[in-house]
This record gives sequence, C-alpha cells and structure tokens, in this order.
Amino acid sequence: MNSFTLPNPQALIDLCDEHGRLNPRAIGWSPRPQVDCTLPGHFGRRKRWNHWCITTPQWMLSLTQADLDYLGYGAVYFLDLESGEAVAHSHLRLLGRGCRLPSQPQQSHEFNHPRLQLRVAEHTGRVRLTVAATPLGGQPLQVALDIQRPAHLDSVNLVAPLAHRGFHATCRQLGLPASGSVQLGTRHYTCSAGQSFAALDFGRGVWPLHSHWTRAAFAAPGGIAGNFGAGWTDHSGLSENALWFGGELQHLDSPIHIDQLPPSRLAPWALTTADERVNLTFTPRQRHRACPRAGPFYADNQQWFGHFDGVLRAPSGEHVPVNGALGWLGTTRTRW
Repeated sequence: MNSFTLPNPQALIDLCDEHGRLNPRAIGWSPRPQVDCTLPGHFGRRKRWNHWCITTPQWMLSLTQADLDYLGYGAVYFLDLESGEAVAHSHLRLLGRGCRLPSQPQQSHEFNHPRLQLRVAEHTGRVRLTVAATPLGGQPLQVALDIQRPAHLDSVNLVAPLAHRGFHATCRQLGLPASGSVQLGTRHYTCSAGQSFAALDFGRGVWPLHSHWTRAAFAAPGGIAGNFGAGWTDHSGLSENALWFGGELQHLDSPIHIDQLPPSRLAPWALTTADERVNLTFTPRQRHRACPRAGPFYADNQQWFGHFDGVLRAPSGEHVPVNGALGWLGTTRTRW
C-alpha cells in the first residue's frame, strides 16, 4: 500500500503531465487532499463527478453532478424514511454545458438547467449547499444546507491506475456534520442536530469503456464511520477501505467482501474482511435506480438507503458496536 506526504502542505502533486499521462508520484493514498486533478487531453474519456449524500434519521438526500466531456448530468433524489415517499429529478446537458467541475475537492461547483440548479459554495471550514428543482407538474424541491468540515477530520484520498492506461483519483469525505432544511411541496424537513451527516465522493479520471464498482458508506454519532469499495481498484494493489473511530482515520489493507444474500430488491448485504476488522450487515429500506443514457453510452446506478449493524475492530483490538448507523450502498455498471 502506497502513501505519500508532501514536504510543503501548500504544494499539490499533478495528477497528469501536460500530455494527460498519469503521474507516478500521484499514485497512492493520503489522509488529506494533495493532488491537483486537472485532466489535459483524453477528450471523451475523461470522467468527473461530485456526489453528495446527506443522511438524517428522518430523510436522506443524494445529489450528483457529472461531466463526461460529451455530456453533463445533474440529479437529485430525496427519500422520506418515515413515509417511504421518494422524488427524483435528473437532467442532461449536451457537451457538459453549465456543468464544469473543479480540479480539487474543496472548490465550489454548480449545475445549471432551467428546471434544476445545484450549487455548492465552499467557505473556510464549511460548505453551503443549495438545490432548486422545479419539475413540470410535480412538487418543487428546495434545499438549503450548511455542511461543516472539522479541521481535524481526515478523508480517504486515492489515486489508482486502471486498465488500458486509465486512472482515477478520488476523495471520500465522511461524517461531515450537516444542518439546514429541505422543502418538498408544502412539507418541511430539518436536520436532526448531532445525527445528520454529509458525505462527498469526488472523482476525476480517465476510464475504460466498460467498468463496474460497488461502494458502501455510513456515519454515526461519536465520529464512527466507514467507507468500503470493490471493483474499480481491483488488481491495482490499492484500496479505498477505511474506518473512522472518534473521527480518526484508519486505512484498511484487507479487501472487503460485499455480498447480497439472497440477491433481491431489498435483501440485506454482508460486508466482511478476512481479518475481522469489519463484520457488518446493511439492511436497505429503499432502492433508487438511475440509468442516464446517450446513444450507446450509459451509467446504470443503483443506490440502496438503509442502516448498518454489526461490529468493527479498532487497531487496539477493541470491538466497536455499530447499531442502526444510517448509510447507503451503491452499484454501478457503465458503458461510457
């Protein structure tokens, strides 16, 4: 497992050289963002996305902004956990108009469409996230959230080579305290203090035509959180798997096994590692599927929302129980 630390915390490592080739110095992982993810060349193969997920005891919210060069994509999904009601809005923009994404994870970004506006405004130590969705004939959705970035909280930052000279850089930020509200039609929802968390999945890279991956994540009060992935880092010798105890990041070297038994729409999933650092069950409450298409290209995304239960083992050997921690699990298969 490779890790790196910059001698000057203000300096950034370039992800690519001027010809768009992966910089070997960028490969590996670190607990803080340290890579500039500018992507020269490779037009049509570059993939950029920012995915936010907010979990509260009463509702969950998922936001996606993606720029695939030839196509821009913006989507919002809101789920009322108590009633089971869900609403989804998504729109495409040809050639990524109104959908440009920055090269670093802690920079502002936005998606602009006449019926969907997503805005993420970065400030020192916090993020202001707003959404306005005005569908034809449906219920308008308004979101106004403040997300804190505690200075002590580490994140998973990984650069991995992919097949066919591809590569990907990601930043996974979990357990960010969230406050604010959501307005759906005439109904008003708020964040529960101390129990509402945001997560960012920042991704930049050059991907092969066909790809697939699975990811699961959760956060709970007390600074307990987990991030698990399989698929895209296979055969690279690298892993995005990590645990947080009291907000302190612990990187996992062991691969994670993520299995749904038996496979069905809302069947539980088992998440385990051979060294018994992770032994969790994810129980879905709702599934959301989105499959944006443009001619022969598509991204088939399934995301389940629910809760995690089980046991984690800290580096000290202590067993840490996980009881009803809110989170999600997603699978993606693409031809893009």
